[in-house]
Amino acid sequence: MHLEYVGILLNNNTYRRISSGETGTESLTNYEEAAAVNGLIPCFFTIHHISLETGKVTGYIPAPVGYSRVHIPLPRVVHMRAIYHKKQELALIDQLINRGIFIYNGRTRYGKNVIHHMLEQDQGISPSLPHTVKATPASIHSMLSQHGDLVLKPCNGSIGVGIMRLKGNSLRSQFTYSRSLPSAKGWRTVTLPPGKLHPLIYQRIRKAPFLVQQRIPLAEYDDRPFDIRVTVQRGGSGRWEVAGMFAKTSAPRTFVSNIAQGGSAYRVPDILSSCLPGVPVGPTIERIAEFSLHIAKTLSLFIPFAADFGMDIGITEVGKLYFIECNGCDQRYGFLEAGMADAWKCSYHNPMAFARYLYDNGVWPHY
Repeated sequence: MHLEYVGILLNNNTYRRISSGETGTESLTNYEEAAAVNGLIPCFFTIHHISLETGKVTGYIPAPVGYSRVHIPLPRVVHMRAIYHKKQELALIDQLINRGIFIYNGRTRYGKNVIHHMLEQDQGISPSLPHTVKATPASIHSMLSQHGDLVLKPCNGSIGVGIMRLKGNSLRSQFTYSRSLPSAKGWRTVTLPPGKLHPLIYQRIRKAPFLVQQRIPLAEYDDRPFDIRVTVQRGGSGRWEVAGMFAKTSAPRTFVSNIAQGGSAYRVPDILSSCLPGVPVGPTIERIAEFSLHIAKTLSLFIPFAADFGMDIGITEVGKLYFIECNGCDQRYGFLEAGMADAWKCSYHNPMAFARYLYDNGVWPHY
C-alpha cells in the first residue's frame, strides 16, 4: 500500500484551533488513526491555504508531538468538512474538481426544497415525504386547513435555526418560535386569532425562502418527539453503507430535535423498545437502514461527489418511516452523546477508507 496524503478541508474556526489541540466536535485523532490504517497521512487545511497557481497547499500534518506545518502538492483526494456559500469559494472547489482532484462532498450544499424535489421523483421514497410547499401567506393558510399542524423551516439552514411551528384550526392557532440563537431557552408559544399569521412569519418569509411542511406525528419518548439520525457514507468498497444511527429527542417543551437546540441523543434500540412496544426492534432498525441507503443512492444521482449524508428519519407510533431532512456535512458528535464510541469512530474511518478506494481505483464509483 503506497503512502499518500489525504486532504481534510476544515472550516476556519477548527483550523485555527489545531495548534492548541482543541478542535471542538471534530476529532483530528480519529482522522489520523483511520488514515494510518488505510496507508494515508491526513493534511488539514482550509480553502484559503490552496494555491491554484502552484497546485500546492499549506497545512498541518501529524508529528511525533502535535502537528507540523507543511507546504506540499495538493493531495489528489480531499475530504471536505467545511461549508461554503460565497461564489468565489464555490468556484475554487469546482476548478479543483475540474482539474481532477477528488473533493468528495464538494457539492453537497443544497436547499431543503431542492432535496425534497430530488426525492419526490423516486416513487419508492415519495410516499414517505411529508407534504411540503413553498411558504407564502396563502400556502400557509391552505396547508393549515389541510393538516392542522405545520413546520415552517428556512430552505437553507441547519441545527434548527429559524424553524417555526404553527398548529391550529378554524377557531384559533398556536405559533411556536424562537428569536434567539440556538437555545432551548429562547422558545415561546403564542395564541393567534382565527385566520391571522404572526408578524414574525411575514418578516422571515420575506427575507429568505422558507418551506411550509406537514408536521409528522412523531413517536415520543418521555413526552418529547424524537427522530433518528442516520449517518450514511461511502466506505472502502466505494458503496454506500450505514456507519451508525442514534435517536435524538427534542428539549422539554419544544419540537426541534437538534442536539444543538438542547435535544438529547440515545441508542436506537433503547428508544424503540421503550416507546414502540408493538414494533419489532430488529426489523425496524433494518428498515431504517435500508430506507436511508435508498435515499443516499437516489440523491447521489443528482449530487455529484456525494459521499457523506446525515439523515433525519422520522418514525410514527405505528412504525411508519418518513424522510425529514439531510445534510452533507454530518455532525458526528451525536454518537458520543448517545454513548456509541464505536459508531463515532466508524464515521471517521469510512471517509478515510473511501479515500484509499479513490487512490486505488482512480475513478468515482458508478453506483
